[in-house]
This record gives sequence, C-alpha cells and structure tokens, in this order.
Amino acid sequence: MKKTSASKVVKPLRKKKTDQNPTQETQNTNTLKERLGKVGSIGKKTDKTNQQKAPKRKVRPSVSFVGGLQDAGRFRWIWALMVIGFGVLFVRAFYLQIINADFYIKQGDKLITAKQTLPATRGMILDTNGAVLAANAPLSNVIFSPYDYAQAYYEAKRLEKTARSDVGRQNAKETLRKMDLNLLAVASNVPRETLEKAVKIDGTVDVTNKEAVENVLPRGAGSKRMVLLSRVSPEVAETVTLLKFKGVSEEKKQQRFYLQPEPTAQILGYMAQSSQDEDGYVGRAGIESKYEKQLAGENGQILTLRSVRSSIGEIRELKPKIAGQNIQLTIDSRLQYILYKELAELGRRQSAKTTSGIIVDVMTGDVLAMSSWPSFNSNNLSDRTNENERNRAVLDVFEPGSVMKPFTVIAALESGKYNVNTLINTSPGSIKLGGYSIRDSGNYGSITLAKLLQKSSNVASAKIALALPPQTIAETQRRFGLGKKTALDFPAEASGKVATPSAKDVTRRATLAYGYGQQVTLAQIAQAYATLGNGGVMRPLRLVKSESALEPIQVAKSSHAQSVVNMMISVTEQGGTAMDASINGYHVAGKTGTSRLTNKHGGYYKDKYRNVFAGLAPATNPRFVVAIMVEDPKRAKYAGQTAAPVFANVMKETLRLYNVPYDKPLDLSKD
Repeated sequence: MKKTSASKVVKPLRKKKTDQNPTQETQNTNTLKERLGKVGSIGKKTDKTNQQKAPKRKVRPSVSFVGGLQDAGRFRWIWALMVIGFGVLFVRAFYLQIINADFYIKQGDKLITAKQTLPATRGMILDTNGAVLAANAPLSNVIFSPYDYAQAYYEAKRLEKTARSDVGRQNAKETLRKMDLNLLAVASNVPRETLEKAVKIDGTVDVTNKEAVENVLPRGAGSKRMVLLSRVSPEVAETVTLLKFKGVSEEKKQQRFYLQPEPTAQILGYMAQSSQDEDGYVGRAGIESKYEKQLAGENGQILTLRSVRSSIGEIRELKPKIAGQNIQLTIDSRLQYILYKELAELGRRQSAKTTSGIIVDVMTGDVLAMSSWPSFNSNNLSDRTNENERNRAVLDVFEPGSVMKPFTVIAALESGKYNVNTLINTSPGSIKLGGYSIRDSGNYGSITLAKLLQKSSNVASAKIALALPPQTIAETQRRFGLGKKTALDFPAEASGKVATPSAKDVTRRATLAYGYGQQVTLAQIAQAYATLGNGGVMRPLRLVKSESALEPIQVAKSSHAQSVVNMMISVTEQGGTAMDASINGYHVAGKTGTSRLTNKHGGYYKDKYRNVFAGLAPATNPRFVVAIMVEDPKRAKYAGQTAAPVFANVMKETLRLYNVPYDKPLDLSKD
C-alpha cells in the first residue's frame, strides 16, 4: 500500500506542465524534492537522529533573466550609437546648409547654368577722312555632323516601321524626304559621294534594335565635325542653314579685314592668335598692337540656363560688354595707295632690295602716308616674313648721305661766320683729312652756300664743319630731331644716333657734315625737312588724330630756315642734282643723298648704294614734305636718277588732291 501511495504521488508530478513562470517553477521544484524525501524515508529504516542534514544548493538565475539583463545593455548601446549618428548627421547638415552653403549652391548651379562670353566688337581703324582701313566683318563656318545625321536617320526609319498610325508613318516619311543628301550636296557644293561616305548609312541594320544601330553609327575623326563651308559670309552660309538639315550647324565668328592690305600692312599690323586665349585674337605689330586695349574693348558675360545639349535662355548679365573704340589715323588712304604703288614700281624697276617713303604735312606734322616695299597681304599672312613686315621708315637706321647738307648750312648761318653770299674755296675738288680724301664730283672752285647744295659739295661741307666748334654740326642735327625717336612712338621704332666727335677727330667732324657717321631714320629726315619748311619750327610727327599734337619747338631762326629752303630750289632746277624732281607749276626744294652701303666685314661696298631724296613743295610756302629711299638699286647709282622721279610723282598727286595753288607759271610745253 505504501508503494502504491508513492507511485501515485510521483505520477501526477510527471504530468506537470512546464510553462509556468520562473518563481512558480522554483516552488514546484522544492515541493517535489520534499515529497521525494518523504518517500525515501518510508523505504529505509534509519534513525532520524543519525541522519545528516544535506547542504543547501545555490539557486542559479535562469537563462531568461540573464538574457533580459543583456538586452537592456544592448539597448543602451544602440541608443548611444543612434544619438551619436544623429549628432554626426546634424553637424554635417549644419556644415552643408549653413557654413558651406554658398559652395554647394555654386556647385549645383554649375550643373544647370553656364557662363557665356559675349565677344566685344573690335573697333575700326579709319583714315584721316573717315574711310575704313580695318574693320571686323561677320564670317560663318557651316558644320555637318555625320553622327547626328545618321542617328536621326535611323530614328526616322524606326518610327516609319513601328508607327501605329498612318499619320505617324507619314511624318516619318516626310522627315526622311527632308534628309535627302542630294539637297545638302547641291546647297553646299560638296559631292554627294563624300557625304554618303561620311554618314555610312547601313540599310541592313535592324532599326528597332538600339544596340545594333549604335554599332553602325559613324565613328572617328570627322564623324561629328565635317566643314561644309569655311569662313564665308552669313549670306552664303544661309544657302545651307535655311534647309534646317539634320546634323548641320553654323559657327559665327568675327574676321578682321583690311581694305588696303599691302599699302597699309606695315602701319596697321595684323591679328594673330592670343597666347592666353585659344579662341581669342590680338593685334600684332603696328597700330593693332599699340592700341590693342582701346580697339579690343571688353568682352561681356551672361549667366544662362542650359539643358544637356544647348542653352535654354539668359538668366542675368554678369559683366557688361564694352565695344572697342575706333582709332582714326592721320593717314590719307588715297596718298597711301599712291605712295605704295610708286615704291613698288621703283623697287621692281631698279631691282632694289627695299624702298621706303613718307609724306608729312608741314603745317601740322601729321603723317599722311608711310609705306615700304616689299610688303605683305595682311588679310593672308602666308607670305608674311620678318623682312616684309618691317615699317622701314621708322624701324631702319642708316647713314643718310648728302641730305644732311642743308643742316650743315643752317649751322653755318646760325654760327654768324657765314651768310648767303659767303664764298668757300673747294679747289682742287678734294681735301685730305687724317689719311682720307674727301672729293667732289668736280672742281667747283669758290662757291656760295646755295651752290654747295646745288652741286652737293662734300669739300665745302667739310670745310664748314672744321671752321665751327666740334659739337656744332652734331648739336644742330640733334636739334632738328635727327638721331632720336620721333613722337610717333611706333612699336619697335628706332632712335638712331648722332654722336659728338672730339676736337681731334677731324675726319669724323667733316663726314658728319655730309651725312656719314650718324644713324637716322627716314621719318626723322622727313620731320627735319618739315621743320625747315615751317620756318625753323618743329612740329613733332603725329599718326593718330585723337592724340593731341605736341607743342611746336623753335629750333632755328625763321630767316635762316627760309634761306636754306630757297637755296634747295636750285637742286631741282637746271644744273642741280635732281632735275627729275621738278614739278610743272610749282617751285620744289629738295636734296639728294647718295651713300655707300656699309660692308658687314668692315668699310663700305664700292658698288652698292643707298639713294635718298627729301623735298618740299610749294617751296615759296611749303605745304608737304615727301622723303623717298631706295636700298641697293641695280640699274642706277644716284638718288637724282632713282628717288627723285618717284618724289615728283608722289608730290604732284599730293598737291593735286589737296588743291594746292601753283606758285610759278605752268610750262605748257611739258605734259
């Protein structure tokens, strides 16, 4: 009965459910242990007093309890990390939106906006009468993109094939009709075969397959840029652009044009690509270079809203466009053409190395024409060289020869030791100085200052120089602007040099008097002769009308200057060295200069010369000066034969164009 009772006690315990909470589970465990203890005591006869009390076992926390504690720790870490994360995001957002907002706004603007340059129109260069010498004109390049054409063609073919309506198919066919390459070939004068070869249309490709179409599109050089028309007027470009042909676009540019490309090339200069701007051009040499800032103006800039392929519209003006200023010269384009034509003919006729010339208004100092031959076409720089782009009238220095003798006569008159009637003994037609012989072309005996100029006596000039203080001749020449830059301040203009010889250097003192031993430019000679014609008052040369003329300077007595001009009239009359310089109806005063060319190995060539003639007309009331130089003429030796006739032709046209009255009776026997 006891066993049965025990079994009944144990059996219900096996059926106990285990889904109780931890506290109840612990209580049930203790109850079970107590009951099992009682059952054991029935089966064993033991003495209670001898029984030892079993030690208490430690109760460990359940797994669920420990897990709960661990979850709480994880929650704390997660919250800490979330706080840190949100803090970082907040700091980053503050930096982006507050501290560095402008930067990111600008970066965003770059994706949808663009800065567009508005080129300023370059100013014109005008002559003294307002005639255009240089100006900008619009030019166009018409460009064809075979890639874009082929892409549009295949798309039209696809629409024609896949359109769900008759209208859609008809529109696609119309598009294909307008894409006929015959239309483009006729308008652009480019062979159809060339266009077909460029676009490479494949009639077998599946137009509904994008990948297949992409693979047959034109690739490589010229696939996106094929020039149909280059540098043509907008009117010519319209013959193609009005077709609105697929793949055709127009590039508009400004091209500088020169109306007298060869006569004015060395004065105006030319345009060349800028070293700082790949698409920009700047003035090189001459007026274009010197007045680059005024002519160029300032480019403007606007901010535009753009799409992937093009600009949509203007947002605002960033910088206003400032158009270039016009520059008006003192040059008379009519005289410029006449002068260059005569210089070119002289150079070819004499097989000369170079020729140069300049025309100056005596009353103002304005340069009316200035040119050199050979020149170049400033509209086509392919034939430009360092030699033919030189404005030799202001860049080249040389020993002028006898054209210096009028200033020797001025020095003599200014000294008080000589007057117009003073005689100088030149017999026997030569003089020896320092081992050198100075000769005339003949024995003129005793001659006046006027005869000195008419016959171009070296001996008389040398004797005057030696009779005066050593510095007198050099100082007189410098006073007339010889040996120093003119007021033209032309780019790279040469100054030349007139040095004062020492008292012991008698040879140098003598040679300076007849044009050897100094370095001058043709512009300096023209300015000096204009000073003689203006009564000894120097009016500095001027080339740009907008520049104020410099104050005139009295460099010699008016009476002495007029006396020398009157003496020079005899040079162009019977018995003078330049009778071919005479002009019917006018008194002409001038002087020839024939000098030997210097040899780079030392000394002078015996068979190479430089000829110069400078003169004024009308001599009784001088209005213009013309100076002509020819370097190394081959068919004649003296200036009276080469430069003097050209002077006459140029001066005659100048007097005619400016309606200058005659100052002597016409000789009707002359043409």
